[in-house]
Amino acid sequence: MNLQQKSFTLYFKVLSNMLRPYRSLILLLVVASFLSSCRIFDPSVMLRTKGKYPYAEATDTTAHDYILQPGDIINFRLFSNQGFKIIDLTSIDEGARNNIALNAQNSFTYLIEADSSINLPIIGRMKVAGMNLKATETYLEDKYSNYYNEPFVMLQVNNRRVVVFPGTGGAARVIPIQNEYTTVIEALALAGGLSTGGKAHKIKVVRGDLNDPQIFKLDLSTAQGLKDANLYYVRANDIIYVEPSYFAGRQILQTTSQVLGVVSSLILTYFLIVQFQNTTGG
Repeated sequence: MNLQQKSFTLYFKVLSNMLRPYRSLILLLVVASFLSSCRIFDPSVMLRTKGKYPYAEATDTTAHDYILQPGDIINFRLFSNQGFKIIDLTSIDEGARNNIALNAQNSFTYLIEADSSINLPIIGRMKVAGMNLKATETYLEDKYSNYYNEPFVMLQVNNRRVVVFPGTGGAARVIPIQNEYTTVIEALALAGGLSTGGKAHKIKVVRGDLNDPQIFKLDLSTAQGLKDANLYYVRANDIIYVEPSYFAGRQILQTTSQVLGVVSSLILTYFLIVQFQNTTGG
C-alpha cells in the first residue's frame, strides 16, 4: 500500500471514529430536516399559505370602474363645445385639420397628491381621489363650465399596473394596464405566459393592503379552471404569482452535497492538524 492509499485509509478511519458517537443524532437531524418543511426543497417559493387558508371568492373579482387614488398619474384633456373639434370632419380646410391635430395632442399629465387633489389650470386644486373616472370627468366639466362653453373632459390613468411572477426566478414583470377590463389570463399573456417551471394549478392573485390582503387561488391546468379564470379581472397593483416547480431529488442532492462538503472540510482540517502534530512530535 503506497503513501497516498495509506493517507486516504487514515482519513476515513478518522472520519468514522469522529462520527461514530453521533451517527444516531446525525440521522435524526437529516430525517427531521427533510420531513419538517418543504422549504428544504423549494426555498424560493413565496406567498405560502396554510392548508385551510380562507381564499377569496371569484365573485369578489367582478369588473368595476377604477377608483382614483393618491399616487395616480392622470392624463388630462379639455375641449369646449362638447368636444366638437375632436370629430369635426366637415371642414377640409388645412388650417382646420391642423387645429384638430393640435387639440388631439393637447393633453397634460397631473399627479394625484397625498391630500387626494390635483392642481389643474384655472380651477386650481380639486379633490378627485375616491371617485371613478366617469364621475371625475363630470365633476371637472361642471367646474370648467364657468369658463368654457359646454366643456368636455377626457381622463386616463397612466400608471396602473400589475406585478406578474410567471413561475421562474428572475422572470417577474411589471405590466401596465391599458384596458379597464383586463382578465388574469390576459395579464399572464402580456407577461409572456407561464414559464416552463410554473405550476398552472397553483396561481395566486394578491390584492389590496399587503398587511391584510385578499388572496385568490386559480387553477389553469384544467378547462374548467380556465373558464373560471375568466371571472377574474385584475385591478391596479395586483400581484399575480405562479408557484414555481421544484425537483426534490435534485434539491436533496444539493443540500446533502453542501452538508458533506462542510463536514469533509472540517475532517480534512482535523486530519492535517493530526498529521502535523505527528510529524513535529516525531
